[in-house]
Amino acid sequence: MMRLSKLFSRCMTFGHYEEKLQFCVWSAEWLRYAEVEAAREHKITLYDLMQRAGKAAFDVFRREYPSSRHWLILCGSGNNGGDGFVVARLAADDKIRVTVLAVKGKNPLPPEATAAHEALVKRGGVEIHDAGQWNEKDLAEDVDLVVDGLLGTGITGAPRTDYARLIDLANALPVPRVSIDIPSGLNAETGAVEGVCVRAEHTVTFIALKPGLLTGRAREYVGTLHYDCLQLGEWLLHPKRQGELFCRRIVSSHLKTIFAQKRSPCAHKGTNGKLLLVGGDHRFGGAIIMAAEAALHAGVGLVCVVTRSVHIGPLLSRCPEVMVYDYEKCPLRELMGWSTCVAVGPGMGQVGWGETLLRQILRCRMSLEEKPFLLDADALNILAKFVSSGAAKKEGLLPSNNNKMVITPHPGEAARLLQCTIEEVERNRFQAAKKLADSYGCTVLLKGPGTVIYTAEDANISVDALNNTHGILSSRFVVSDAGNSGMAAGGFGDVLTGVISGCLAQGFPVWQATCGGCLAHSTAADLAAAHKDVRGLRATSLFEHISTCVNPLTERQCESQGPEKKSKVEKSE
Repeated sequence: MMRLSKLFSRCMTFGHYEEKLQFCVWSAEWLRYAEVEAAREHKITLYDLMQRAGKAAFDVFRREYPSSRHWLILCGSGNNGGDGFVVARLAADDKIRVTVLAVKGKNPLPPEATAAHEALVKRGGVEIHDAGQWNEKDLAEDVDLVVDGLLGTGITGAPRTDYARLIDLANALPVPRVSIDIPSGLNAETGAVEGVCVRAEHTVTFIALKPGLLTGRAREYVGTLHYDCLQLGEWLLHPKRQGELFCRRIVSSHLKTIFAQKRSPCAHKGTNGKLLLVGGDHRFGGAIIMAAEAALHAGVGLVCVVTRSVHIGPLLSRCPEVMVYDYEKCPLRELMGWSTCVAVGPGMGQVGWGETLLRQILRCRMSLEEKPFLLDADALNILAKFVSSGAAKKEGLLPSNNNKMVITPHPGEAARLLQCTIEEVERNRFQAAKKLADSYGCTVLLKGPGTVIYTAEDANISVDALNNTHGILSSRFVVSDAGNSGMAAGGFGDVLTGVISGCLAQGFPVWQATCGGCLAHSTAADLAAAHKDVRGLRATSLFEHISTCVNPLTERQCESQGPEKKSKVEKSE
């Protein structure tokens, strides 16, 4: 079995402080002010920081492309261009041929970038061209690496004029591309791309990770992410700066902390949680079956499913451990009271059957506000209809206290709930998740590459952050940096519903269950892809790996028992 510790890391770090800070994310706007304060407190100049950044970037590029001999370095008119000038000087010192294309802005270069440019000119031996006057036909054929230092973290809107032209040039050249701090054209706050953007194989970012490097379109453009705190690690780890975090990044290695709590040796099926799953209209029986099986693999003690009678046989054939009710004959209110979590939506459909069932469930829930409750898939689409028609408010279908409710929309479902377009959701996934949480008073998991999780309730994160997860989840925003493109197929959302609701039913706090369930689901997909790759990955292939992910310490425990007692699970680290 694939070891958890052998999974590919999306963020490569340089040292002790970076190992801790790679999970801390500040806004790009905050960092622009913070670097000034940090330089002042460390009694260094911003130019000193620029030289550190250029050196960090150069070292990565040289290590990744040791045989490259001619670098084309694209420099903008801001400090990102200044970093590029430093990289150019260091490359020339290393006997690499360097061609620089510099964009002239309306305003003079910032002081630090001016100093970097002057140092490059003083060194000599480097071709420096005005990008506005330069002709692409003059480009030497032996260029074998493009270094992007055009636009930094302050970009808003689509790149224009010379910037757009140079980005198009960089993407068209049949050579590797690398970016300094962030790929030019990628929004550092949101991960959105409004025009052209450099498609980098490697990106070296400085001081701290930015939100836009982790979600939105980031995975399409960032490549492998490298991080260097520029010797500001101790300053960034100060409680004052930690209190100003924008979000936390969670990765597969955090599973051993999130799921560290051991079960009682005296536990029985009733104490391990009782999950009620509702869904599965005609033609969609597979969804509720996958959700039920995923919940079992996540460790819940009992699963009860309410569905169409036609799905009962296939469900019991696949999952004989599950109890099943025909929705027409089930005591729904009694089952909701019996359960420790209710999850609604997989395969529910958006027509009469689903609407009637969801309305009934929401009414029953009014007396069960303290019970964890998850809505997904068509339950969200129906809820959006209730809200837009005014029925939700008129009939009181949304309780005032929803801090125990979790919704897990994909961008299309989020757009319907917010009554906006998918493009508006994707333009700022953090903002969309917050709007959903504020509007519905719940915990939100917005699916997509770099899943965004947000809670509006401080109470939801305090218990987990302080007691259960050693600060890993101590932020209202969390980005899950696991998973792969193979998950872009039917059924993965239903499996996610089963995993999270299975964790909720077992008694994990809402925030911990949502973040941990999401991470276990995505990591299971990475483990499955490690065997089969991403094309053709099936949602059902996650099941065997889900159990591994919610028992991450088992591998280490088996190792400590000795060879004669070891199971087939390999040591994780």
